[in-house]
Amino acid sequence: MDTPSKRSIEALKAQIAELEADNAKLTKINNVLIKRVESSSSQITNPYAAFEQSVSLAEQVRERTEALNTALECLNKSNIDLSVANEKAEQANLSKTKFLAAVSHDLLQPLHAARLFAGALSETIGSSEHVSIKGSTLNSLNHSLDDVEALLRTLVDISKLDAGVVEVDKVNTSVDPILRQLTTEFSQVAKAAGLKFKHRTCNANVYTDPQLLLRILRNLLTNAIRYTNEGGILLSARKRGTKLLIQVWDTGIGIEESDLENIFDEFKRLSSPRKRFDRGLGLGLSIVEKMAGVLEHSVFVSSKPNRGSVFSIELNIIENPSIPADLERITTPILSQPKVASVIGLIDNDLTICTAMKSLLEHWGAEVYFAKNGEKLIEQISLESIDLLIVDYHLDDNINGLTVAQALTDKSNKNLPILVITANHSRELDQQVNALGYSLLHKPVKPMQLRLKIGALLK
Repeated sequence: MDTPSKRSIEALKAQIAELEADNAKLTKINNVLIKRVESSSSQITNPYAAFEQSVSLAEQVRERTEALNTALECLNKSNIDLSVANEKAEQANLSKTKFLAAVSHDLLQPLHAARLFAGALSETIGSSEHVSIKGSTLNSLNHSLDDVEALLRTLVDISKLDAGVVEVDKVNTSVDPILRQLTTEFSQVAKAAGLKFKHRTCNANVYTDPQLLLRILRNLLTNAIRYTNEGGILLSARKRGTKLLIQVWDTGIGIEESDLENIFDEFKRLSSPRKRFDRGLGLGLSIVEKMAGVLEHSVFVSSKPNRGSVFSIELNIIENPSIPADLERITTPILSQPKVASVIGLIDNDLTICTAMKSLLEHWGAEVYFAKNGEKLIEQISLESIDLLIVDYHLDDNINGLTVAQALTDKSNKNLPILVITANHSRELDQQVNALGYSLLHKPVKPMQLRLKIGALLK
């Protein structure tokens, strides 16, 4: 993005380059003048003429030396200004990253609550007289929430990538579960858009961060649906020697050859034939390229206008891997509804979220008790009566949900399943949750995603 700080830095750099050129020119002139003085003193026999010429040359040398000193002072000042501008730019970039991280958490809270309320509303509206409302207003609400979530995640992603603070956790990863999960997610999206969705997978292991790879492929698949009006989408993986090629094919509008060179640039956005999807910032492919760069994977595209596009990611295949593939982080649980008789305890310091969660879970047949801390919860119900405990990570008084969950499980006489919900995407927190044997979901949680996780924990 062309910010004022970047423009001032570029102007300073241009000024420094110009001053350095003047400096070199003045130095060269000085050297020539000195040589003239030296040669003239040895060639001229008339003492007065020699004196006059020496005075004249000495005056020229003095003037050029003063000009040179002035240029050097300007150059030093410009270097100091450049250092100050660079420092301010770095501070601004750091502040921007911190600001977006803080704002994203604050924005995710009401968005998370809105998701839960929309899910509860969807469960409530079921009678025939409300079918039209369910089909229009509620769908529009969900689409709007999808747009807000996508824009927010895009801004946070690009900010972290620009600041170089994206955490990478590369492990031996099986490709097949990733493609199957994406097929489950996007086949319904494609069907709703009137498109066919197919996938071709293969048994291959690669060394990558499965979560970042999922985000790359989700961006590519979302783009494919956005720019395809009829036909279909193909997600495929095939071996090519020691490489694995994961590709997203579409039969969409394609890309002009003149646009292929800058298609991965920030804010480069083509006009979508699907107006509902035409609300992005033009950052999706830029994020794809930057994430692929962080993972050290190659990404490229080929396309023909009005015939479609193919986006490809090339990864190294792990032959005869000694470490088992990490399937836990990429496997979607089988759909299962919560038991009707299940009792769920909820700890969250946000009353709105508690109300929305209670409303949604009760529609699924659960009995829900909520409180802002563990002590308030066990005043309402005994731990032995609870089938599942859901805790928010950030609670009041700088207390986190992991500490509360550990305290409650220590008091419980049974193996109580714990679900942690948070807007914190750090790898350290993921590792802490896994080490404790808890489950984790990131805000904003979609109702179906929550239902899948609860079903898996209660079955």
